[in-house]
Amino acid sequence: MFFSCFNKSKKYASQYALECEVLRIKGDYKKALKNIDEAILLEPENDMFYASRSLVKKELSDNKGALEDIEKAILIQPSVKRYYEIKNQIL
Repeated sequence: MFFSCFNKSKKYASQYALECEVLRIKGDYKKALKNIDEAILLEPENDMFYASRSLVKKELSDNKGALEDIEKAILIQPSVKRYYEIKNQIL
């Protein structure tokens, strides 16, 4: 089979990020945070992952952490207007 060459137990950053979003929508913020942390470990320069983690931290009332993450997302990709909206919501 074509996919047999891939390690089925290995998750990719995008899988963790997607699981984070599903969990965030369900309101399971602690599990969502664990998933997005894993995604960031695998792809530490992905601005979208920091934005996602910022939203999760905001829901967990960690405004300082949320602000740090959204500022990291802005630093990586300053042209995304949505990141500035998130930052304003945190402030």
